[in-house]
Amino acid sequence: MVLLTIPFSLAAIIGGALGVNPHKLQWAPRGWARLLMRGILCRVRLVGGQDLDPEEAYVFAGNHASALDIPSLQSVMPKNFRWVAKKELFSIPLFGPALSALNNIPVDRSESRQAMQSLILASRRVSDGASVVIFPEGTRSEDGRLLPFKSGGFLLAIKSGKPVVPFYLHGTRQALANDRLLLDPGPIEVILGEPIKTEGLKAGDREDLSELVRERILELQRNAGDEPPVDSPPSAP
Repeated sequence: MVLLTIPFSLAAIIGGALGVNPHKLQWAPRGWARLLMRGILCRVRLVGGQDLDPEEAYVFAGNHASALDIPSLQSVMPKNFRWVAKKELFSIPLFGPALSALNNIPVDRSESRQAMQSLILASRRVSDGASVVIFPEGTRSEDGRLLPFKSGGFLLAIKSGKPVVPFYLHGTRQALANDRLLLDPGPIEVILGEPIKTEGLKAGDREDLSELVRERILELQRNAGDEPPVDSPPSAP
């Protein structure tokens, strides 16, 4: 995985240094993800998304249960998008500068003021036409149940006025759970739900939006045949 990351990271960094539009550099993370998933014998399939407007930007929000979530999404998503990711990832040699060159958004979860600045930056990215992917749980689930949601990403959707697309990753945890070092290759599905409009919503509506999106993701989870042990409370501030 490390050897595969190096050339694609260098391509993104060099492209960024030359002033190439980040939209035109999306082949690098997409190529990295597709080669990685093929190399570990995990076939990724996109389910849904036919009703997405090719001219629209979206905020994609979904579950996070495996290290394979990111390459799975990156390999099949129908839109160019940016990640809202913890700032520590941007400090990793080569990988971090590549994230920056691709206009991904770092977020400092320990500082509320810095987190708000990240949301403002993400809102600008979306306003410029780039979709954004968030994991509202804020961390990986250990057992597959959907953890309480943090509402910051939904404030981003409301402020930008862009629709939220719920998604569910089916099969990533089965292939590589957090408590396992060995891979168990198998099919993976990136399941997209119907967009949820945010026009007319205000900042005070973010908790209600968070709960609605969470319910949609739980519905996608049930339809996929995944039954987590016990569900958890719907949202967290």
